[in-house]
Amino acid sequence: MCFGDKLDEKKIKEVEDVQRLMLLNIRRFNVLNFWPRVTKIVFRKLWQEFLQIRKQQEDVLMPLIRERRRVKEEKVTKSAEGKDEYLLAYVDTLFDLQLPEEKRKLDEKEIMSLCTEFLSAGTDTTSTALQWVMANLVKYPAIQEKLFAEIKGVMGDAEREVKEEYLQKMPYLKAVILESLRRHPPVYFVAPHAVTEGIVFGGFLFPKNASINFGLAEIGLDSKLWDDPMTFKA
Repeated sequence: MCFGDKLDEKKIKEVEDVQRLMLLNIRRFNVLNFWPRVTKIVFRKLWQEFLQIRKQQEDVLMPLIRERRRVKEEKVTKSAEGKDEYLLAYVDTLFDLQLPEEKRKLDEKEIMSLCTEFLSAGTDTTSTALQWVMANLVKYPAIQEKLFAEIKGVMGDAEREVKEEYLQKMPYLKAVILESLRRHPPVYFVAPHAVTEGIVFGGFLFPKNASINFGLAEIGLDSKLWDDPMTFKA
């Protein structure tokens, strides 16, 4: 999804290692965001550690980005000539992205930063959500049995892998996942949004450029919207 090609196990392990290293240390590095000119000096060793991990990310991810850029240019040319098809990947969208105020494209390090966010945010939230799904299936055996029966009814006894084409035939599976996301959202808030124009909503005035957060967890547990919101129901 990110780089457009299947990677071998060795390369996947390298990506996994550098991403995990940054994730495990990200909270320690947060202090560097406050008064950067000062904290880089005060926390000099921490800053050097951050730069070292960043360099490791560059060594692993930058070759993938540069190779994808080369492949994209070749395949787009072939596609225009009707000789080949080209499947768009996330990094492809970053190559052509324009920064309107600065009137320029992203540089390689900016592209790499967005790729690391894509990899970390996509895997961490997904794994967290799946852990809660499995925990609730263990806690509620009746739901587990009903879900198992649906999966077997669609796939039969011979199949061992739930393929993508089967998913549309499994409404109960979708219900279990959605209920788990309601009860245990991987993140409690979405990314902050800015109000482009002043507006009155729900009796509250939101002035222009105000930063707005949406509390997903509170919405999912609102008794005005859900009957017995603390209970997992599917």
